[in-house]
Amino acid sequence: MFEKIVVDIHSHILPNLDDGVKNLSDSIEIIKTMHALGYQKLIVTPHNQQDWFYNPPEKIMEALNKMNVAISVHRINILLQAASEYYLDKAFLQLIKNREVLTFGNNYVLFELSPFIYNEGLYENIDEIFQNGYTPVLAHPERYIYFYHQKEHYHRLNEMGVKLQLNLVSLSQYVSKELRTTAEYLVENNLIRFCGSDTHSMKNPLIIQSLTENNMFISLVNSGKLLNATLL
Repeated sequence: MFEKIVVDIHSHILPNLDDGVKNLSDSIEIIKTMHALGYQKLIVTPHNQQDWFYNPPEKIMEALNKMNVAISVHRINILLQAASEYYLDKAFLQLIKNREVLTFGNNYVLFELSPFIYNEGLYENIDEIFQNGYTPVLAHPERYIYFYHQKEHYHRLNEMGVKLQLNLVSLSQYVSKELRTTAEYLVENNLIRFCGSDTHSMKNPLIIQSLTENNMFISLVNSGKLLNATLL
């Protein structure tokens, strides 16, 4: 099934840039595993959040270049591209205005929200992203607990043109029932446009590998709604 997804758009596998992979050898093993699953391209997305992780484009691209050399040495036939997962805050919006964000595909920019505190200016902020020529991709919408009982937000975001990116692990038995139920709701309502591994360690690829007989995962892959393959 993963050969139909083709491209993973969310991972933290560049060593020592954020809370993801810490050494090159682990990164290589993860990339080998993703390739064996059927992925042809990985878009790596280190965190960017004020007062947490600062990863300007030049720092990310330097790490990407080193990783590309490593996969060439190991003869792994897979493409790597870099973007970033930006936290929606004032610093990110300034980067948007300055045209200093890393994007992928059709000027897509990956961003995340606080998992617990609703951003009262969310829709105005999203409008600002659009007005500056970017298409926002919301990372793991199933993780924002304030949407659980206000699912109309998912539909509003979709109608605005925001692309919702599901973490595949959220369809597995290894997450809470509420998280999984929300992920399934998004799939059932055809609201997901991208899926991602959100890989921080080998744990993620091993979990998503277990989804091959998961009916909701199969439904998502066969929905015709995913845009991952358009990024190859």
